[in-house]
Amino acid sequence: MPLLDLGYRKWEGERTPRALRWLVVTITGALMIWRGYWLRTILALSLSPIIFTVIGFFFFEQGLQNGESQIWISQIVRRSMGMEELALKIMTNPEEARHEVWSLFLLTFFKQSQVYCMVVVLGLTAPRLISYDLRSRAYLLYLSRPLSPAEYLLGKASVLWFLLLAIATAPALCVYFFGVLISPTWKVVFDTWDLPLRILAATAALALPTSALAIFFSSMTTESRFAGFAWFATWIVGWVTYSVLTSVSAFGQANTELLGSELYRWQMVSPYHTLGQVQTIIFGANSNDEPFLVPIITCSAVTIGGFYLAHRRIAGMLRA
Repeated sequence: MPLLDLGYRKWEGERTPRALRWLVVTITGALMIWRGYWLRTILALSLSPIIFTVIGFFFFEQGLQNGESQIWISQIVRRSMGMEELALKIMTNPEEARHEVWSLFLLTFFKQSQVYCMVVVLGLTAPRLISYDLRSRAYLLYLSRPLSPAEYLLGKASVLWFLLLAIATAPALCVYFFGVLISPTWKVVFDTWDLPLRILAATAALALPTSALAIFFSSMTTESRFAGFAWFATWIVGWVTYSVLTSVSAFGQANTELLGSELYRWQMVSPYHTLGQVQTIIFGANSNDEPFLVPIITCSAVTIGGFYLAHRRIAGMLRA
């Protein structure tokens, strides 16, 4: 008889619930990327645009009692955004315009500032999430446990979702509640009750396709620098291509309706403009003649296709 027989022994300790096993991957990935000094710095800087949004909320609410602030907000809406009807409503009946103005400020916060922060933050973090595991073969350590490839991808994507909640959702909700606190009456809660839901919907519209695209790039290579290059190139090339195509379409185009349809048609080549259009729809700032199915279908296709191809890649590595 051997002195020590180490065979298979059933685990008698406490088990993690099946539905929460992906959290192990999320925590490990979050700890890995949090070590970067530049990431922490950029995350802190990404919160700075909240100051301008808060100022806008403050001046608008002050405009309910101060005519000068009311005129200032109206001029910004008219000159910078070209919304004549909303500018007139701010001057005549600002309380009725409150929902539209708050939606416009929050849309600008998402569309004009946080998208840029998202591109930088995800470009610094996402490329390493899976490519590092593929290079070091750490994915075999994860998947040797009772963890499926889908749960592994869910854990990696959750790292990116957590970052987007920190740079987009939490600041936007703070701005909204700030607006509620400085409003002259609690009636504002009933006038704007749907805005927190729109913020969450705008976050989902931002997080799902971008995380799917970033996870896809990271899973296709063992070198994170290649995944990072593909990520930034997609956004830059899409922006430049959209700008060139729309400039060519606008050259010599006298019919404004045809020009508008041309601009919307080219949105699919630019991830930035496609996401911006979806968020515009969510906050109700789009006009009736703007198409809404094309950008939504495009984002849905990127989300499904990105996660599907990444899952296929990880599952294929296990069979290799």
